[in-house]
Amino acid sequence: MDNSDRSWNSRKIFVVAINMAVMIAYTLYTRYVESGELNIILNAFFVGIHAVLCLILAIFVWRKEFLLSALLVLLIGFSTCWVIFTH
Repeated sequence: MDNSDRSWNSRKIFVVAINMAVMIAYTLYTRYVESGELNIILNAFFVGIHAVLCLILAIFVWRKEFLLSALLVLLIGFSTCWVIFTH
């Protein structure tokens, strides 16, 4: 594996990691900081907006990285939303 492959893979991981960190941040915010009964709706709204932004960015910037991020945000975000706020 040469240096160009390593930089390409590190860029992919960096984009996905940033998106996961943002998702963790707003999930923790809606769970612990913002108190209320309808936090699950707020978190679902954030997950939906985040996924849509990733899909829009996938069209214009880095296709594979943001498509993977959108998929992970949808899968992890809505399942986390459901599990955290129902227990």
